Amino acid sequence: MSQHLSDEPWLLCRLTTSPDAAESGANWLLENGSEGVQIEDTQIRFDQSEDATLEASERVVVTGYVRGDENTGLELGKKCRESGLDAKLEIEAVEAKDWANEWKENFPPLEIGPFLVTPTWENLAPTEKIVIRLDPGLAFGTGQHPTTHLCLELLSQTVKNGVRMLDVGCGSGILSVAAAKLGADVTASDLDPWCVEATLENAKLNEVAIEVHGDADLSWVRAPFPLVVANLMSDLLIRLAPELARVTQAGGTLVVSGISAPRAGEVEVELHRAGFQTEIKREMEGETRAEGDSQWTEKWAAFVFRSD
Repeated sequence: MSQHLSDEPWLLCRLTTSPDAAESGANWLLENGSEGVQIEDTQIRFDQSEDATLEASERVVVTGYVRGDENTGLELGKKCRESGLDAKLEIEAVEAKDWANEWKENFPPLEIGPFLVTPTWENLAPTEKIVIRLDPGLAFGTGQHPTTHLCLELLSQTVKNGVRMLDVGCGSGILSVAAAKLGADVTASDLDPWCVEATLENAKLNEVAIEVHGDADLSWVRAPFPLVVANLMSDLLIRLAPELARVTQAGGTLVVSGISAPRAGEVEVELHRAGFQTEIKREMEGETRAEGDSQWTEKWAAFVFRSD
C-alpha cells in the first residue's frame, strides 16, 4: 500500500434503514467507495459478565469507511438523496491517527506461554521466547484480554508445523502471527478494513506470510482447514456454528474463545450440535467490575473442539 489507512482523510458513513433495505444500502456504500461494510441488524445488551447478547433491531445500521474530505461527504449526501434509498445517511470525519494512538498507554510487554507479545516501540533484551511485535492501530487484539490470552495458550498446544489454519475475525492478527511463527500456513479473514490492514502490517513486522480476506462471512472458503480459530462473541459463535463446521476439516481442530463463562455451556451445546466434540476447556478471570452496590469479576472461557 502506498499510504497507511490512518494517514489519509477518511469518512465514517452510517446508513440507518429498514431490515428489508439493508442489502441495498450496503451495495450503495460499496458502489460509492467504501472498502467494506458492516451491517448491524442487532442491538447489543451486556450482562454482568460483560458478555454480549444480540437482539434484533427494528432499524438496521450499515456502516462503511470512504476515503475523502468534507467535499466528498457533501457529494455522498447529494448522491444518497438522489438515489431514492429509504435511508438516513450520517457522515463524520474519522480522526484515525488519534484513535490509533490511544491504546498505546495500556500495552506493556506480556509473556503468554511460549510467546512474548510486545509493542513495536519496546527494546527487548535477548529472549528465548517467541517474540510477537504488534502495532494494532484501530484493530482489536494485543493479548492483554483474557480471551486472546487463552487463545494464544491453546494455539501453542495445537499448532503443528505446516498445518493449514484459518483465523476467523483476525482483528490485529495476533493469533495469525503467533500460529505462523509456530510454523502454520495461515489464512485470516475479517470484515473490517482496519483489521485486514493491521493483520497484513503485523505479518510484515514479524516477517511471516499471512493471506488475509476482507469478508463478512465464510462463503469464500472452498476447502476446509485442519485447524480453525475463532475469537468471537458467544452469540456470533453460536450463529456461525454450522459454518465453522463446514470450514473445519473432518477430524480437524477448532479453537474458540471470546466466551464469558456463564454462556460457555450454550456455545458448547451449539458446537456439539454442529458436529464438534470437546477436547479442552479453559477458564480465566478478567477485570473486577462494579455497578451500584454490585461487584463482580469477569470470567472467560475457551475451548478446543475436534470435528467429527
